[in-house]
Amino acid sequence: MAGLTQTPPQPPGLTPAPYAWTAAQGRAQFAALAKLRWHLFRNAFRRKGGAGEVVARIIFFPIIAAFAFGPTIGAGVGAYFLASNDRLILFPLLTWLIFALWLLVLLNISPPNLSFDINTILRFPLSFPRYLTARIFFGLLSASTVIGTLALISADIGISIARPSLALWATILLATFALSNIFFTRMALVWVERWLSTRRAREILTAFILFASLGFQYININYNPGFQHRRHHHTSTYLPVLQNIFHHIKPIAAFLPPGLAASSIVSFSQGHLLTAMASLLGLVAFTSLFFGVYAWRMHREFLGENLSETTQTNQPSARRTKPAASPRPALTSNTAHATAPSQTFGLNNTVAACLQKEFIYLRRNLNQLYGFIAPLFMVFLFASRISANGSFGELVFPVAIAYSTLGISTLSYNALGMDTGGVQFYFLSPTRLRDVFLAKNLMTFLLTFGELVLILGVIVAVTHFPSTVVLLATIAWLLFATFLNAAVGNLRSIIAPRKVDLMKASRKQISQLSALLALGMIVASAAIGAAVLFLCNYLNRPWLMIPIFAALAIIAFIVYLQVLSRLDALAFTHRETLTEELCKA
Repeated sequence: MAGLTQTPPQPPGLTPAPYAWTAAQGRAQFAALAKLRWHLFRNAFRRKGGAGEVVARIIFFPIIAAFAFGPTIGAGVGAYFLASNDRLILFPLLTWLIFALWLLVLLNISPPNLSFDINTILRFPLSFPRYLTARIFFGLLSASTVIGTLALISADIGISIARPSLALWATILLATFALSNIFFTRMALVWVERWLSTRRAREILTAFILFASLGFQYININYNPGFQHRRHHHTSTYLPVLQNIFHHIKPIAAFLPPGLAASSIVSFSQGHLLTAMASLLGLVAFTSLFFGVYAWRMHREFLGENLSETTQTNQPSARRTKPAASPRPALTSNTAHATAPSQTFGLNNTVAACLQKEFIYLRRNLNQLYGFIAPLFMVFLFASRISANGSFGELVFPVAIAYSTLGISTLSYNALGMDTGGVQFYFLSPTRLRDVFLAKNLMTFLLTFGELVLILGVIVAVTHFPSTVVLLATIAWLLFATFLNAAVGNLRSIIAPRKVDLMKASRKQISQLSALLALGMIVASAAIGAAVLFLCNYLNRPWLMIPIFAALAIIAFIVYLQVLSRLDALAFTHRETLTEELCKA
């Protein structure tokens, strides 16, 4: 921000006027913020592990590009088809699909991860309009905004090619619709973060998102004709009900932003200029409403509102009366109790306390709960269908177990993420990182084998009990995959930590390279399991799977113990990286 605090020169012989911020200083301030954003992006690859992040981004880029360009091309082709065939009456379907795509990307792809809190710019001389503008422009590179805007631009191009007379009006409408989506998503995110600032609201929101997501999967599996195959007669009984619901929702949807944008274009194409103008004004009103609510939320933060949970929980405690007992005897007794060698369920005090903390983390973290419950729910939906098909037979149980590892194994790749600033106390206290990671791994082990038991119960309920050979071989393979993922995950947790803030609406809980490694380890473990299964079936010796997987599990356990014993030295070497990433604001 150099040069932004210089007072403009005053003419000689005049009384110095009150200091006023000039337009040149405002432009310099925005230029400094843009330069800062570029340096944050560039320097992120120069840090330790930056080369691996570049490789991970290069590998993930084709997947993200396919996810982005597919809907973009589809929106353009769909708009061209509707406009060229005089079927613009169906254009609301396209605008609602683009809006749904915008929200879907927002929920599944995290926004760019900044290395600093944007609110730190409040330390500098900054007016609220410039602060609001900076907050808006700093998030324009989010995946939802980029993909959604590209889809709208493609739709505009398709309409303009098919009907050149609609080009100008469609451009105005779709540009306004893009602004409406941008401000709506911004408004939704800041208010979700506001609700996430309290523990009770986080738990309620977690339950709502969990049940809504699972309910959507249930409806999609049971009522989507693409999944029914031979059950079309079953679907046809629900079709009138769904059509009735659609006809009741359609009039309401016409007065929402996607419906207003589409109806304005349709009305303009039919020559109904007043109706088209009214729809445009309604869309502008929605955009102004979203922007106003977002600006009001930003103004509260600009005035210094603190959404920290610690400040909220400490305020009522300050009014409580302190106990009259002297603290010194309690301190002595606590010290004596702490030095006494005691164990809980065979675990020392450090491991037991950290394990208790992990259970609290599990209750508060939506991603952990979803990773545990969603595979179980999907197995329940698909197991009966796969078994009825008869093509997999005994493979239903091992396939279900392999699928369940996707949601839980990634927890080991950022084990210290939820500790955030508390990681510094691990280095200040006489605590071994080996005990801390052992407790975190025990939590992952409990979740993994708890899900094993639950999936086995689901398989027995909907199909039949697997054979003894398949059951024991699957358990041995799961031990092998779990120990191997825990060993690699512990290393990545120290080398490439990622702060997890439950009060921020973000799903980015591990680095991209760690996510790639987690996926690679799961695929490699599944490939090894499939190769052993094929070999044993080829030799007509299926029982050989049990000793082979047991030997692999023993090797993975030895590797896990070796990694666990070296975590203290590795953490001491990377202590600066840990504290820099986990203790940042």
